[in-house]
Amino acid sequence: MKRSIDANLSPGSLCDRLRERILRGELAPGTQLRQDRIAEEFGTSHIPVREAFAQLEARGFVTIVPNRGAFVSAMTRDEAEELQQMRVALELLALDAAIDVFSTEDAAAARATLALDASVTDVDQWSKDNWAFHRSIYAACGKRHLMETLESIWQKADRYLRLVWQIEAYQDTSFAEHTRILAAVEAKDKRLAKRLTKEHIVEAGIVMLDALRAHRSR
Repeated sequence: MKRSIDANLSPGSLCDRLRERILRGELAPGTQLRQDRIAEEFGTSHIPVREAFAQLEARGFVTIVPNRGAFVSAMTRDEAEELQQMRVALELLALDAAIDVFSTEDAAAARATLALDASVTDVDQWSKDNWAFHRSIYAACGKRHLMETLESIWQKADRYLRLVWQIEAYQDTSFAEHTRILAAVEAKDKRLAKRLTKEHIVEAGIVMLDALRAHRSR
């Protein structure tokens, strides 16, 4: 039985639902996304589906091929390395500006997120908490455009970082590194905080590239 049209389902909401499926591996790279099937599944018209595809393409999750349709984008070494390089440059920029004005309230927010991470084993939650931790530090910089750009980069990098976080031992490593980074930020030791943050991103990138090679060889 065909579902009734859901006029309240926005393209943004549909985009988020499809993005979560891609992140979880339910929609593998190369999978074709068919408008009619998705529209029927979610009980909506084709218009929000097309708009959701366009949003997913802008975020790097979908590739739209003329006369063929929409496909889940491939995960490549070049993209992974580019995203890592952008993270290093922009996160250190945000961190540099944030440390001088980092307050006790900012520290409390970061520590609250860190406390949640101590017992998280679900990759979806770890993904959300990981960015929430970094954002709680960088947000103090007060640079809106920089934070919006970092948010976009993190959304694209999330597919790759999940390959790292699926390695349980690395979650422990990441948590320990977060703890040291926050301690340096609270001490307003800019040089140490930036060094630890760069090492944190670069070392995760090395693990990520190894995981990506293993993932692609399956």
